[in-house]
Amino acid sequence: MSKLTTEDMARKFGLLRTNPQEYFALAEQFIRENPDDSDGYYSRHNAWIKLGRSDLALADLNRVVELKPDKPAFEARGDLLRDLGQHAAAIKDYDRAEAADSASWRDGFGPLKRADCHARLGDEKAALADCALLPDDHWTPGLSGAPAGTKADVIAAVRYLAAVARQQRSR
Repeated sequence: MSKLTTEDMARKFGLLRTNPQEYFALAEQFIRENPDDSDGYYSRHNAWIKLGRSDLALADLNRVVELKPDKPAFEARGDLLRDLGQHAAAIKDYDRAEAADSASWRDGFGPLKRADCHARLGDEKAALADCALLPDDHWTPGLSGAPAGTKADVIAAVRYLAAVARQQRSR
């Protein structure tokens, strides 16, 4: 059997949807063959998520950040932390992603996801500062539970989320 390459893993990515166990096995093989290549851990983290093991996915993303601390690594870990409800930790990773490549980060969904985290922590001012980074023609279907709609819809949603978070904290 020949050694797996990053390109092999990319070609097999569809297995993640159709057969996550097989994709996981390939990621495991890739890691055995390339223990210092962050791509293997990144691939395996995706499989762990599909297999319902966010704890192990987070461990793999920690390894990815250790090996290759770049925007995609920090943003992926921020996304997982956000999904796990660890909003303060997610914000730190989104900040690191922005610092690593601010232009690319701002052109993506980074500001939206960080605004959502700030809002869920009750920090309306910080959430609105991130909303200000969204383009005026912004629209999203609401990725991974983030506020959906236009820029105005997102602003209204983060105001609401921040108010709810502050109310819950005051109880």
